[in-house]
Formats: sequence, C-alpha cells, structure tokens
Amino acid sequence: MKLVALVFSMMSFFTSCKCNKTAVQEEAKVVNTESNLGEQVSNLPVVVYQETTRGMFREITVREGKIFVITARGAKPVFWELKKEDYKKLLDLYQKIDLKSLSSLKDPTQKRFYDGAPIATLSFTNEKDTYTSSEFDGGFPPKEIEAFVNELIVVAEKLNK
Repeated sequence: MKLVALVFSMMSFFTSCKCNKTAVQEEAKVVNTESNLGEQVSNLPVVVYQETTRGMFREITVREGKIFVITARGAKPVFWELKKEDYKKLLDLYQKIDLKSLSSLKDPTQKRFYDGAPIATLSFTNEKDTYTSSEFDGGFPPKEIEAFVNELIVVAEKLNK
C-alpha cells in the first residue's frame, strides 16, 4: 500500500511540475508579445520642451502617448492622451531631426539676452541617451527643429482648451 501511495504521489508531483513549466512558458510568451507591442507603439522618445523667463515658465513633455503641460514653476502637470494623428505627425517630424547635431544648432535670434523672448530648449531622451538642443529664443527655434517645436506647441495648446 505504501508503494502504491509513493508511486501515485511521484506521478502527480512530476505531472504538476510539467504543468507549471508549461504555464510559465506561456506567460513568458504573452509578456514578450506585450513588450514588443509597446516598443512598436512608443517609437517617439521622451520629449521635453521648456521655455522660461523671470516671470514665465512652460514645460511640455511627451511621454508614453501622453502630453504633459506645466505652466508655472512648482505646479503639477496637466496631461492628456495624445490623439493618434497628433502622435503620428510628431513622430514623422521627429524622424527628420538629426539628434547628433541638436546641441550645435544655431539660434536665428538672440532676443532672450534682453528679455525679448523666453529661453527655450528641446530634449529627446531614449533608453540610452539624452539629446538636448542649445538654448534658443522661445517662438524662434532653429530651422532644423522649427516644424517639430511649432507642432508640439500647437498640440499642447489645442488640448489645453
């Protein structure tokens, strides 16, 4: 009788181990599929556009399909889901930007030196690196990033209404 119980318990033990192994493998496949989907959806890195003067502050951040807007120092961000067409347009404009030359872009005006315009910067952060532009006048970005910056502001203001 002890032998039958021993054989039965060993069979159930090995069967349950195989079942757990199969369940773990299937769960890993599901997680892997979800992570691949996330990579395809989030091709746009974290984008931060910031304008600041002595009396004004604005920061627009795009991260994980959402746009965050902060309009005062120390304020909590307000955020919205980006519409697919806005996301696609920003992604298309982003792909035209040479990230390696971002820090050496020439600013078209210098109004920020006498408080004629806010000081602005644009940065892109992916998994490995952060690329930050040189400072430029808010409202007058370098021509290489002008379309992206203007579209980012338009999207943020459109959603803020």
